[in-house]
Amino acid sequence: MAFSLSFSPEFFIGPHDLEGYTPKTERPASVYQALVMMDPTEWAAMAREVFSCEPDHLTVETVLDKIRETDTCRDLRSPVEVYIDPDGWHTIRVYDEVGPATDDGEYPSQHVDEKKL
Repeated sequence: MAFSLSFSPEFFIGPHDLEGYTPKTERPASVYQALVMMDPTEWAAMAREVFSCEPDHLTVETVLDKIRETDTCRDLRSPVEVYIDPDGWHTIRVYDEVGPATDDGEYPSQHVDEKKL
């Protein structure tokens, strides 16, 4: 069963997501965190299949807009599996609380244009 994304704004962009350094975690607590932590292979497939563009030309804010437009998740309990595309082929998981930082510590920055967020 699918549900609408009826969550607070912090579900999409957390209070510390745009501060420059946010620890990378295995349990992202916002859509933004989940997107910037997405595996590069998954990001590339999503860019080509959903947005018909090369991965280097896709930004987090474009994907956030698509997620808001799609407005669908599989469950309302944590982790919330959020659809990126209407068919649910590409999804991310968002947890109710952030987990411990991973070894490499920082988000990859190649997808983020913070001026547009």
